[in-house]
This record gives sequence, structure tokens and C-alpha cells, in this order.
Amino acid sequence: MEEIILENIEKKENIIKYSFSISDGYKEFFTEKPFVIEYPKNIENIPDSVAAIPFVANVIPIIWLTNGTLHIKNLDKDFYNCLFEVKKGYETMFPESTFSGKLAVENIIPCDSATGGSVVFFSGGLDAVQTLVSHINEKPRLLAIWGADIRYDNTDGWEIVRRSIEGSAHNFDLSVDIIRSSFREFDNEAALNNHFFKQLKDNWWHGVKHGIALLGHAAPYAYIYGLSTVYIASTNCPADGPVRCASNPLTDNHVRYNGAKVIHDGFEYSRQDKVHNVVDYVKKTGTKIPLRVCWETQAGTNCCKCEKCYRTMAGLLAEGANPIDYGFKESTDTLPFMHFYIVGQYSQSSVIKDYWPHIRERVVEKKALLVNTPSWKFLKWIEKSDFNHPETLKLPLNFRIRNKLSHFKFYNTLHKIKYKLKNNKF
Repeated sequence: MEEIILENIEKKENIIKYSFSISDGYKEFFTEKPFVIEYPKNIENIPDSVAAIPFVANVIPIIWLTNGTLHIKNLDKDFYNCLFEVKKGYETMFPESTFSGKLAVENIIPCDSATGGSVVFFSGGLDAVQTLVSHINEKPRLLAIWGADIRYDNTDGWEIVRRSIEGSAHNFDLSVDIIRSSFREFDNEAALNNHFFKQLKDNWWHGVKHGIALLGHAAPYAYIYGLSTVYIASTNCPADGPVRCASNPLTDNHVRYNGAKVIHDGFEYSRQDKVHNVVDYVKKTGTKIPLRVCWETQAGTNCCKCEKCYRTMAGLLAEGANPIDYGFKESTDTLPFMHFYIVGQYSQSSVIKDYWPHIRERVVEKKALLVNTPSWKFLKWIEKSDFNHPETLKLPLNFRIRNKLSHFKFYNTLHKIKYKLKNNKF
């Protein structure tokens, strides 16, 4: 049986560093990089039973899927107990897989540090903003993880994200904290993908790791501030049907530690519902809310030309909003290519069925208001599209004509001349 042993938890000022050993069968799943977490405040007085939670949260899926053993000296009682229900959630999502393994803990220690207050995991994305505005009356703290979608060593990219997140916190008059973590560097995500993808039919980060791994980071943070509630925003909704996703009500809603509970928030809303709620909030309050949704760039900004950016921009247009007001600075240049890009690149992708029908419903619903606006030229193709059957989607007529003409030499010559004239290359 394979083993992981947490040998030491080093706590110095605001940094936790984990030293651990692994048996030979696990060596492919880990890099030689350390697992280090930097918190916004001194963590030296946090008990090891709480400080161990981020480590356990990051490696326990490996243990479960390989029938291994994780050895821990001290662990919080709430977290130890909740893992039985969390595992059941994984088993429901992945019924063809066996989640076994063993968590061997020498000392299971009760700890109740919760005195009140809440925190929202906040990336600046649509899901997180929806959760924030839903619970704004609680005046929650905002918590961002540097190392999740922006790499741990990407200082320039994170600086842009930091300014955006702190700007949002300022607009809402809320506190914001940043945790910097190497949790996507110490394990070998590529090797885990290769080993488990066929079995799970999903990649490691999306299907297995990110929900519990992120939530684990908040345990010491919740202890520091005595928080009672930790909100993590939903990505999916009931209309999507059964979804394999590491952040899911089946798992997240069972997570507990040191007296605090986790809530997987906003699951009842589709993505388009969330766009509507955020736009409605902005209209009522006048609060500026930039959205950071892009997963195609490490620059910390929206590229405005990937599927997720187009999906969000189309959703905003369908609500009568201007994407530029929500952080999509290049949208006026890239929107004319939305139809071509989505149909050309995603006509065979399940992402079309998951998200775009909701956008179309809102376009049809609001057509009478939208048809006389400048946005309609970007939306009318959506009204006529059957996203539930993406194989029926067609490229715009002008692009279909261009594709046919591109087979002729004269057209390519004219195109080159036009490009040179435009860019003063003659």
C-alpha cells in the first residue's frame, strides 16, 4: 500500500511550509518543489491540527483514488469527520471509480474558533461577484488565492489581478486578503492528468482537486479571524444536470473546520442568471464591478477573444449592458468575430450546450428592447441558433463566402495587397 507521511509543519511568521515523504508509487505524482503557503497575518499560534488541513485537502484525493494511506499526527476534528461525507460526494460524481484509502491520524483534536463573520473566495470572476452581491449585507471579507489560476511565480500577472480585486473591495468598502500558495506547483498535475483522465473523464484540477484544495487554504484563515462561514461560488447549476466538478454542492457543502461551515453558493442560478443579477445590482447601486473571467491568459486581464470572454460579453449584451463597463476593454474590436470564433472553434464542444442556450433565452426574451440598440448586430445570430444542437450551427455568410474564395489564387493575392495597404507595408 502506498503512503504519504506529513512529517513536519513549519510555521514561521506568516508562512506555513510542509515537509512530507512519499512511497515510490507516488513519486510520479509530485514534483520536487516545496508546498508553501503565505498568509496575510502571523500564523505561528495556529494549532498544527488546523495548519495541517491545507495539506490534507490537497493530497486526500490521491489517497482515495489509489487506496493509499495518509499519515498525520494532528488534525482538526470537524475536518476529519467531514471527509467521510466529502468522499461520498466524489463517489456520487464518479460512480465508476473507487474512493477508498485511509487517513491515519494520531490525534483528532476538537477546535471551535468561530465567533461570527464570513468570507467569500474572490477571484473577480462572475461567479464570485454574484456571491458577493448576494451576501453584501453581511460585509464579508474577501479572500483571493495567488497560485490558483495565476501562477505562484507570475508577479506581473498577479499585480494586475491584485489591483482589480482590491479595487472591487474598495468599491464595496470591504476588507480583502491574499493567500499565496504553491499548491499547483508541488504536485505533478500533468502526471495526475495522464494517470487518471481515462478513468475520471476529466482533468485533475477541474474534476478532482480545485474545490477541496481551495477550501483547505481557508481553514487557518478562518481560525485567525474567528469566521463562521466560508462561501465558495458555484460554477454549475441544476439545469446542467449531473456534473463532474471538484467544486460541487455534493462535496463543498460538507466541508467543516474549527467551527466554521462552507457554503457552495449560487448553485440555483444559471450563468446568465448571474449576469442578470450583477447587472441589476450595478443599475440599482451605481457600483462599478469589473469582471475577470478569462482563463486563456496569465496576464491577469480579459483577452476578449476566448470562449469564456465571448460567453460573458454576449451575456452582458443580452442584459442590455456594455461589456466595456465590466472590464472587457477590447470588446469593440473583438465582438465582430464572436460568431465566427464560437461556431468555428466550439461547434463540437459541450460548453455550447452548457452555457449558450441560457444566453439565447435571454436574447429572445429581451429582443424587443435589444433590436434597436447597437448591440443587436452582435446578438441576432444568437437568436437564430440552436445551441442544444451545436452541429447545426453555421458560420456567418461572409466567412463562408471568404472560405470558398480562399481556394482561388487571386483572392489570396488581393487579401495580401489589402493587408499591406492597411499596414503601410508598401
